[in-house]
Amino acid sequence: MTDAPFTVNSSAPSQSSVVLTGITHRYGPLIAVDGVSLSVAPREVVCIVGPSGCGKSTLLRLISGLETVQAGTITVDGVPLATADRSLPPEKRPVGMMFQDFALFPHLTVAGNIAFGQTDRPRAERKRRVAELLETMALTRYADAYPHTLSGGQQQRVALARAMARDPKVLLLDEPFSALDEQLRRSVREEVVRIIRASGIATIVVTHDPEEAMEMGNRVVVMEAGRIVQADTPVNLYQRPANSFVARLFGEVNRFQSTVRDGQIVTPLGRIQAPHLPGGTRVEVACRVEDLELVPLGARPDAVPVRVRHSSFLGPATRVCLDLPGGASEVHARLPGHVDVRAGEELSAAMAAERVMVFPAE
Repeated sequence: MTDAPFTVNSSAPSQSSVVLTGITHRYGPLIAVDGVSLSVAPREVVCIVGPSGCGKSTLLRLISGLETVQAGTITVDGVPLATADRSLPPEKRPVGMMFQDFALFPHLTVAGNIAFGQTDRPRAERKRRVAELLETMALTRYADAYPHTLSGGQQQRVALARAMARDPKVLLLDEPFSALDEQLRRSVREEVVRIIRASGIATIVVTHDPEEAMEMGNRVVVMEAGRIVQADTPVNLYQRPANSFVARLFGEVNRFQSTVRDGQIVTPLGRIQAPHLPGGTRVEVACRVEDLELVPLGARPDAVPVRVRHSSFLGPATRVCLDLPGGASEVHARLPGHVDVRAGEELSAAMAAERVMVFPAE
């Protein structure tokens, strides 16, 4: 392995700051990343989400140079950073990385933390860049303070400023808000996204929180078992998931196994028309809990009778557990918080047909 200079590949996409092509990475017999290809353009924020061990953090380590590429290529603005044969060391890559624990140096001031790693710049230029970032992050008054005297949100802005100090072309954030409490997380997240978008840096964010991914990302990449399952806008991921796994990742669903018969799918919540599916096809039907409609008993001929087992008031919403006829199984509904339903109440339930999802049976 060598860090000899690479030549520029003029055929690389000009609109993408970072391009991953056919990345595969193993830890012993475990395939952590399996043939992943992904590109992120300037001013774009792409969030990678998925369960623990799906390979999302490994991708960041490969881009940053903390892991060595075993197969595939990584380029930034057409310049190769890593292949299976050659790799630039982390300090020579135009990449800034912010870790989930912030990793601030306790013995350095805020200004010192931001300036760290800029020794290749003239002193005057380094001082100018630090002052600029202090102002951008609203940290000028804390320039001489030490990390332990700052709040969690302020520490996060220091870590972000340090990651941006070298003017990277790619910014990598690994679970950047997991160390913050729930109340602080949303406000800090909005502020960080605003700063990142204004900078124009191509940004990849790894998170385990699907809601956070939808809120931050222009695009969201869903990974499972080392592979990209779907990469799309938040709206498309939620409304048109590629499979049952993606549907469940972005919200609670009621699920039923069934078989197509005469162009129809029979479920405990009614029939679904499926003229495009051949008879005998095994399918999974999924209905989001907010798409299960409850009406007075007998008010709709296509609804089925249900009995309220219990309900939970959640403030803006009420989650309702319902027994299906016969009591053999249950379904769930999510209603506006002001709706009052009581245990034992009998209602009718129907799925919003236009939003029902049908997938091949697993």
